[in-house]
Amino acid sequence: MRMSDANGAVRELVFPKGLDLDRPKRARTTFSADQLHQLEKEFQNNQYLVGRDRTELADQLGLTETQVKVWFQNRRTKYKRDKMRDAEVQQSNRVDNYAANNILKFLHQAPTALTCSFPPVPYPSPSFQLNPKF
Repeated sequence: MRMSDANGAVRELVFPKGLDLDRPKRARTTFSADQLHQLEKEFQNNQYLVGRDRTELADQLGLTETQVKVWFQNRRTKYKRDKMRDAEVQQSNRVDNYAANNILKFLHQAPTALTCSFPPVPYPSPSFQLNPKF
């Protein structure tokens, strides 16, 4: 494949022979509800399914070992992402609760600090009119 760089020089890109850029992508695997149920059940028991267990599960579900392996890899990634998100939410809740508790302590300890007196605001005289062109 030939390309021009920023200076206009023509360069040739060389790809590995095993990389066939013209072949269509493999279709995404769609798992049935029963397959997903079984995969999730196994994941709850063991997040790392290898060897004979993976072979047996793949045979039971009518999938290849590679499909089962990739599903478990993706599921572990999702599990870690969800765990991180939950930890962030808990941390945020702790910070919010800490701030709320500090405000409540302040209000409880110093109720007079919040009373302020302002000078009275003079009301306009009856002859005062607003200028609508303002």
